[in-house]
Amino acid sequence: MPIKYLFLGIFVKIITGLDDTITNIPILASVTKKRVGRIAFSIGTLFAIIVAIIVSFFFISAIMHFSYYRYISAFLLFALAIAMYFDIFVHKPRTRLEAKFKKRISFKRFTTLLGIGFLASIVTVIDDVVAYSPLLAVSGISRYYAIAGILMATVLEILVVIYFSKKIAKIKYKKEIASLGLSILGILVLAGII
Repeated sequence: MPIKYLFLGIFVKIITGLDDTITNIPILASVTKKRVGRIAFSIGTLFAIIVAIIVSFFFISAIMHFSYYRYISAFLLFALAIAMYFDIFVHKPRTRLEAKFKKRISFKRFTTLLGIGFLASIVTVIDDVVAYSPLLAVSGISRYYAIAGILMATVLEILVVIYFSKKIAKIKYKKEIASLGLSILGILVLAGII
C-alpha cells in the first residue's frame, strides 16, 4: 500500500529532523533576525534534505546487493539511535557551527543565507541518510510516496523553524524521542514491514 510509505516518510523525517531543527535554530538566530533571512536559510535546508535523499537512494542501491541488506539497514538504524541518544552527532557540530557563523556573518544577501542554511543543514542531515535508506529500498510508486512524505515533513519543519523556533528549542527529551523513533524504524525494517 503506497500511502503507508507517505506516512512513514513523514514519521522518519520528523523523528530524524528533530535534532537537526534544534541544531539549526541557534545558527539561524545568529545569522539573521528577519523573516526573509529565515526563509532563505530554510530553502538551503530544503536543498540539503534533497541531497540527503539522493545519497540515501544510492546508499540503499549499493547495500541491496547483499543478501542480508535488511539486517544491515536495521543494524545501522539501531546504531544511529544509540549515537543520537548519546549525542554523538549533535552536540559538538552544533557548538562549532554556531561559533563559526556568529563570528563570520551578521547580515548578508539572500543567497548567502541560503548557502549558510545548506551548509549548516548538510552537516546535520548526514545521519539522516541511514534513516531514509530503508524507505527508498521499496520499488515503484511507494518510493515516490516515501520521498513525498519526507519532503512534506521537511516543509512542516521549515515552517516551524520560521514561526516557532523559540518554542521548539524548549522541547524536552529530544534525543530520547529521536532514538526511540529510530529504534521503532529499525524494528519495522527487521519485521519486514518496511
